Amino acid sequence: MADGVEQSTAEARPSRGAVLGEAFRRFMLRPESTALAAVVILFIIFTALSPQLFPTKLTYISIMAVAAELGILSIGVTLLMIGGHFDLSVGAVLGLTSYVAVVLMRDFGLSPVVATPAAIAAGALLGMINGLIVVRFRIHSFVVTLGTMLIWRGVVIALTGGFPMTVDIPPLFKSLMAGPLIGGFRMSMVWFLVLGLAGTILLTRTKFGNWIQACGQNPQAARNLGVPVDRVTVILFMIASAGAAMSGVIQVARFASVDALRGEQMELQAVAVTVIGGTLLSGGYGSVVGTVLGAITFGMIQVGLVLAGAPGHFFRTLTGLIVVLAVILNTDVARRLARSRPLAGFRRSSAAAHAAIAGAADETDPDREDTPTRDGVARLGEPNQ
Repeated sequence: MADGVEQSTAEARPSRGAVLGEAFRRFMLRPESTALAAVVILFIIFTALSPQLFPTKLTYISIMAVAAELGILSIGVTLLMIGGHFDLSVGAVLGLTSYVAVVLMRDFGLSPVVATPAAIAAGALLGMINGLIVVRFRIHSFVVTLGTMLIWRGVVIALTGGFPMTVDIPPLFKSLMAGPLIGGFRMSMVWFLVLGLAGTILLTRTKFGNWIQACGQNPQAARNLGVPVDRVTVILFMIASAGAAMSGVIQVARFASVDALRGEQMELQAVAVTVIGGTLLSGGYGSVVGTVLGAITFGMIQVGLVLAGAPGHFFRTLTGLIVVLAVILNTDVARRLARSRPLAGFRRSSAAAHAAIAGAADETDPDREDTPTRDGVARLGEPNQ
């Protein structure tokens, strides 16, 4: 009897090809798959166009310098868009909080250690204003933040008089925020990756992350389940604006100045990065890891076109093209894959699939125990019940 069970289990065990096929199918269902494909394709294209210039360390440093500042801004925008809202004011918030940091250091004589948290707190306050207007008056966030974008930008222009303002930045602070590291990469890259990791953990490993996705998918259903939708919305707006302020402080440390147009159009670039990273415009679905890859994609486009000698307008053209293609892939291809049947008899939430994809299908593993399920498919790597 035992020999029969063992024989049927062995016959039901999926082949390595089926396991790899199921792994690929599941990866394509992930939001960051489009962004990773964009990074690989662009790397191949720009390497072919500029074989002597693009695949070099100096190019990678330039790409990460561009990606870091935009990526920090985009991480907060990503969380907000997953929660079902837009923020078109983050570019203006970046400019206004940069002004706050400069004034606190130059006119009030505060150290950067004090001015930086104050500027980030000011950004969070501006985000709270956006969030409160949205939840109190039930106005679409697109309209609210379009209005506040114009307000904050007008305030920056009025306060600066339209002229740049400079400030003396202590060398230690500049090194800490945007200075070069060993190897030539900038400290802003470290902040970018740390915040990307923090955003990923927040979204995928915490109850608040579940609330974010629930609010984006169906706010009323989330309310019925006890999710504090309004509070989550306000916090997300605060996070988005605080991220914009952080990016603004990094730019102040790097350029030792602020101007009236600082951060202009970065809100649209952040949306583009977020969409390239796999976040749906309808909300409820997205990835911070995808946004990190999307920011790198953005940096590759900007640096790669310069090295290839392309005209300046090609940058916006290619970026727009990639955004449109990303939306098509994220909606059409992902929908088709979601309707596809799992390979090798795996169920959609099967622990056997996860175990097999992780390597448990290796027949040489002496610690694996195989137990047949009711549908005759072996549950690989699971203990006997």
